[in-house]
Amino acid sequence: MTCARTTARPASPQRGRSVRCALACLALALLAGGAAAQRDQTPRWRIDPYTRNDPRLMERLGYVSYGPFEFGQRGTKPVTTTDIDAHLEDDQILWVETAHFKIGMTLEEWVVPLDPPIKAKIRAELTELQERSGISRINPKTRKLDRWLRLHLFAQRLEKHYARMSALLGVTDDSFPKDPEDRKQWTGQYAGEGPFLGQRGKYLFLLFERDRDYDDYLASFTGRRTIGGQQWNFIEVDSLFYGCSADNPEEDGRLRDDTAMHGHVMHAATHSLLNGYLHYNYDMPVWIREGLAHWFEREVSPRFNSYTRGEGAAMFEASKWRFDLEARSMAANDDFTPMSEAMQWRDFGQMDFEDHVALWSRWDYLLTFGQEKFAKFMRMAKGQIDPISGMLNGDVLDGTREALREAYGLTPLTLDERWKAWALETYPTR
Repeated sequence: MTCARTTARPASPQRGRSVRCALACLALALLAGGAAAQRDQTPRWRIDPYTRNDPRLMERLGYVSYGPFEFGQRGTKPVTTTDIDAHLEDDQILWVETAHFKIGMTLEEWVVPLDPPIKAKIRAELTELQERSGISRINPKTRKLDRWLRLHLFAQRLEKHYARMSALLGVTDDSFPKDPEDRKQWTGQYAGEGPFLGQRGKYLFLLFERDRDYDDYLASFTGRRTIGGQQWNFIEVDSLFYGCSADNPEEDGRLRDDTAMHGHVMHAATHSLLNGYLHYNYDMPVWIREGLAHWFEREVSPRFNSYTRGEGAAMFEASKWRFDLEARSMAANDDFTPMSEAMQWRDFGQMDFEDHVALWSRWDYLLTFGQEKFAKFMRMAKGQIDPISGMLNGDVLDGTREALREAYGLTPLTLDERWKAWALETYPTR
């Protein structure tokens, strides 16, 4: 038997490059084929017309997933977006998970109004979205926000709010323990229980178009029925939730307007992030959360205002949106609840319309002192926790008074005096 003898020779650099290129092309083809196969199994309405569910484009937008992912719980058991979809099978919920939020939405298409300020606001937001993603299919001059564009905008709005709150609080993601194991190493100043401002789980938002679907979700997954938006603490997964519907009868349909819903979500997100900061171990005083929630909402538009109210409380008139005029009048006439009393409130039902205005205005004043004082105040007000046990180690209201004195050099009485003088000098008369 004769054996053929071959002589091996090293491949040329050019040949090596060709082989590597062929392998890379094959890998990309396989990935594309896998992605295409996945899209083939995905209902058409679940395919984002802008990213087309392309992982690279999703990454540019800071997205983790369009689902499925864990979202809250039922009883003591975690549930997923798949579980919620199965229960609300006709709703076609759009889902997205970002760096710090998990968001579900059934909001419908919205026509951009001709009102110049609103049109300019939407155009600026869409331009930012287009520049971040590099997606040419996003048209900043569009006259309609379809369902997917609205999802993208609310994801962008919430993440920007998170970044701004983090900056005001003087923290980054690295300021908090990464997981329960890492938490064991944090024995100095209390930093919460997890990476999301101190929460272990991301912040959850579920925005419905129809009130009946929102009511169905609440009853089935929280065991609660309520009229109006609902804050909820999912204890087992350590996530703070907010849900609402655009056609909520208490809001007289105003939340069908994208600008109103934008402000409303900022109001709710402020409550969630302040409660979650350094972990949700106790409720922050009413005057802090509601006053700041108004302040951030009114940055979006002063014409739409949300109010956290007690069960059965009456709605406030939507026509009363000139908080600046109201606050100046109260300051001029000494017609407001003293801060010493406002600091004692533990329930939103104790407040009337003028109280909401006064809280907004006091924070409008306090925020002029800058980020460092705000961060110091919030750290003291929210950090009254033993770093080892995680248990409350003082009285919340007493700690808040001390925080006001240490951070701002103010007592409740001197705050009122200086705020009145500032309001009279700052706000217009008409």
